[in-house]
Amino acid sequence: MAIRSLTLLLGLCLLSVLSSLGAEALEVPAHNCESYFSYYRRGNGEYYGLFTAPRAGINSFSWEVMFTAHGTGQAHTVSSLKPYPSKDEAFENIHNGERGQVFVDFQDFGNELPKLTRLELNDQLLCSNSEYDAPSSTMTRRQSMSTTSPIRQKSEPSPTRYPIVQKSAPRTTPYPSSNSFLPFPPKPKPEITPHIHESDYSECGMEGFAAQQIGGDLVTRGQYPWMAALYEGGATATYKCVVSVISKRTVITAAHCVYGKSASQLWVYLGRHDRFQNPEDNADLVGVSSVLTPPQYNGNPLPDADVGLLVLRQATEYTRYIQPLCMWSSGMRVPANEGDTGSVAGWGYDETGEKTRFPKAVSVQLVPRDQCLKKMKRAQDFITRRTVCAGNTQSHGPCFGDSGAALMVLRNNRWVLRGIVSISPSRGGSCDLSLYVIYCDVSMHIDWIQQNMVS
Repeated sequence: MAIRSLTLLLGLCLLSVLSSLGAEALEVPAHNCESYFSYYRRGNGEYYGLFTAPRAGINSFSWEVMFTAHGTGQAHTVSSLKPYPSKDEAFENIHNGERGQVFVDFQDFGNELPKLTRLELNDQLLCSNSEYDAPSSTMTRRQSMSTTSPIRQKSEPSPTRYPIVQKSAPRTTPYPSSNSFLPFPPKPKPEITPHIHESDYSECGMEGFAAQQIGGDLVTRGQYPWMAALYEGGATATYKCVVSVISKRTVITAAHCVYGKSASQLWVYLGRHDRFQNPEDNADLVGVSSVLTPPQYNGNPLPDADVGLLVLRQATEYTRYIQPLCMWSSGMRVPANEGDTGSVAGWGYDETGEKTRFPKAVSVQLVPRDQCLKKMKRAQDFITRRTVCAGNTQSHGPCFGDSGAALMVLRNNRWVLRGIVSISPSRGGSCDLSLYVIYCDVSMHIDWIQQNMVS
């Protein structure tokens, strides 16, 4: 039984952030160093680049980074490398078992940030990207720091990140019903054997094991390790939408799932599989620190302005059940006639109208915009250049409860986020999956995501 599409649930398209004066949108270069580097913007509008060591426990750092920019005479656009957030705090963080960090400031770069082309730490190449053709400028920055102070073991996260239940009469059952949580304390992290490092799980878009069932829709645990569940509530929490992990601090979903919501009432269940099990082993319930939606989204349910980011209260640890989905980049091309085969997975209602306990998936075919318009003339207000349509001949697809789920396509044997589940035709209080589901086209809105996500 395949998941079916959500009625009148509109997915967010990611729009580039423009200044109030209508200036050109800032271009954030694509790169493949997401695990170690991110662009950020401060509250005063200044931009900086943050580098993070691949693991904790390092007490000697020799950084070498290289940037490129279009045009000559651009060396001044990248500052020297500096400990983050300051020298004293950087050493304190390292002593406390955190990963070492350094940063550069960007200034006078016009409307395009310098592009990271090479990152080395202690003579180990962490990532590299292509340089710009001439005329261009290349900027190399180096920084070394070390400490002989012992590194303390990192303490466990505080239990306050879980929903708190007020004391009341004793419960007669050990676990709550499927639509509420108990305030369970964090479990000790399992010990990691010395030969396994976090980098083993840091590659994006790597699919886990799948059930061997031709044409089936079963999703095994860890098959799509970026899948997570969004809950809303305080003393009790209710399942709302599907979210996808795109970094250690950020998940992506549909704007209509989070717009106008209080961050303190939202919870992300990372590594979620069995929705009826609370707590779930090897899963992590994390609070939300901020809710982000594009300026163009104001609650009006239009698919091409319906995407949202949730910044988590603390960084997660990647495991075999929690890993990031690859983001679309400007270097990826959309087929001229669409035609990509994608996959969508979630905990939505099945064809009998029942809630699903375990996630289900379905394969869908992406179709050109004119084909979508021809088949769904009444949806012309919803089908724009920032949306994509997909469906299949079995009338299977996402439905109620699958809002915010990722439309994934394969690129170089990795799953990449192409769209967000948004809206579908309605029929008799259910989803008419004989037609197409409309998704927000993430490939059109990478700038906004990169400018707002937190590593």
